[in-house]
Amino acid sequence: MSERKEPSIKSALWAGVLAIVDKLPKETGNTARSIGKFTQDGASSSVHATYEIEQPDGSSKVYTLTLTVEESRDDHDGRWGPGGRRDQDDLTKRVVVDNVHYLIGDGKGSFQGFGGRRVDIEFFDGRKVTTTDLWHQGTVPPKWRHRFPNNARFVQREIDFTALSPTSSES
Repeated sequence: MSERKEPSIKSALWAGVLAIVDKLPKETGNTARSIGKFTQDGASSSVHATYEIEQPDGSSKVYTLTLTVEESRDDHDGRWGPGGRRDQDDLTKRVVVDNVHYLIGDGKGSFQGFGGRRVDIEFFDGRKVTTTDLWHQGTVPPKWRHRFPNNARFVQREIDFTALSPTSSES
């Protein structure tokens, strides 16, 4: 089986043009569409296209379409940056392993992190904790790793945290 190839930005934009054209009115059967220009400048890509619909009087109704995609980066400053949600964490319950942030829960709720599976944690400061209530908080973006350095390791992994998905099954 061949690996699925992601569409190029140009083909994705053209698919967008075709989706718009499909929804435009078609008073007659005579239509034409053309891609006028594709531009790519750094993180911005645009396609300019026209769609013409011939009118009964011989003229054409012309739609000019411009679709633009702008790529940007989000380091989730509101979560990881100063004053963000993670600053409210109890530092004794913060676990960072391989740049992935977890929190140790209190074990009192009706739901427990990772389905209540036992996880043994060894902190770099010498503490050892066993919990059945570990909550995944996300991968710390490179921009914020100085604020959330690795502080522990998993001693015994009952589950592979990197492969956890709704479709995975345990043996």
